[in-house]
Amino acid sequence: MDKGSNSKQIYYILVDESGTLPDPKDKFIVVAGIGLRKIKEAKNLVSRILKSLRQRKIKIKEVKFYYAGERTKRQILSGIISASFEVFTIIIDKKGRKIPDTPENFALLISELINEINLWQPKRSLKIIIDRHFQRRNDEKSFNNFLQRNVKKDLGYSIQHINSQQNFIINLADFVAGAILAKYNKNNPKFYNIIKESILSEKIVNWPELKRKSLAK
Repeated sequence: MDKGSNSKQIYYILVDESGTLPDPKDKFIVVAGIGLRKIKEAKNLVSRILKSLRQRKIKIKEVKFYYAGERTKRQILSGIISASFEVFTIIIDKKGRKIPDTPENFALLISELINEINLWQPKRSLKIIIDRHFQRRNDEKSFNNFLQRNVKKDLGYSIQHINSQQNFIINLADFVAGAILAKYNKNNPKFYNIIKESILSEKIVNWPELKRKSLAK
């Protein structure tokens, strides 16, 4: 999906979520986006982090917020701050709902984030890089179609789904989403506080209203 892009005006967004739609124990779902102008900056940061983890003899299969130790969490979140990346987040209050994890519902969450980022970057074409959420090609295609209907972007955008076990840059967004979810779901803001100065947008929406808005279109 590509609606025309200008390579001189690309704004990269690393996107991941934390929390699960169907699980009633998760009161909130967090969708986080890390914005940057050069993808090489994210690759360089990941390279430094992986080198540090190897030196500390930490096994690297997939670095995720949920599994990482406190030192690793602080290291990665501090690296995001040092790189001056921009953070955007949507916090979805599920209102006690068990929400089916469908391409349509997931696209609705992601589009809410992308439309918010568009307010901050109206003159740039967006390159969305997202952690692969659906394994079936048809589900991924449906997700892309639903996203296209809901994203408002005149300059165009493209979307790339990547496997976090093969490309570690997307895990940067996982750490941001995890840090923010810990604040909302567990009332634990210590990791959120590390990145809060880089958060340009932190929007709370509730699922019933978001769904109604989508159905009304």
